Amino acid sequence: MYAKILVPVDGSTTANQALDEAIKLAHALGSTIEALYVVDNSHLLYDTGFTPSADIHGAVVDAGQAILDEAKARIVATGLQGDTRMVESQSTPGDVPGAILKAAKDSKAELVVIGSHGRTGFRRLVLGSVAEKVMHQCPLPVWIIRGKEA
Repeated sequence: MYAKILVPVDGSTTANQALDEAIKLAHALGSTIEALYVVDNSHLLYDTGFTPSADIHGAVVDAGQAILDEAKARIVATGLQGDTRMVESQSTPGDVPGAILKAAKDSKAELVVIGSHGRTGFRRLVLGSVAEKVMHQCPLPVWIIRGKEA
């Protein structure tokens, strides 16, 4: 049914819950998992004057690699096969949903499993919803896992 499942991860509890659900589904279906980390380069929009943006970018990439390494270890520990991929938004700094959508189109995945914080009202208006944007624009089926903290 779903041979490959794409799971965007960012190290949050909600993303980890989505990865857990993807692992359960992959076991049931015999699927493989690809964990995806998007480098949020929105720091390029702001010049703080305190540190070069290259230093911030390197730190974000290093943190992303650690998150991917942890996701890969969790996938492999359950006996599944999995890959990891790190991407950056090339068109608009900070466009995490756009980068996820491009990765979904480029991958051979057949399903995206993504976590949602379940924000409502003003918090959702201000912070936005990556999961919602992905759900509305993704060419693949999307399974949204609402975080327990929501």
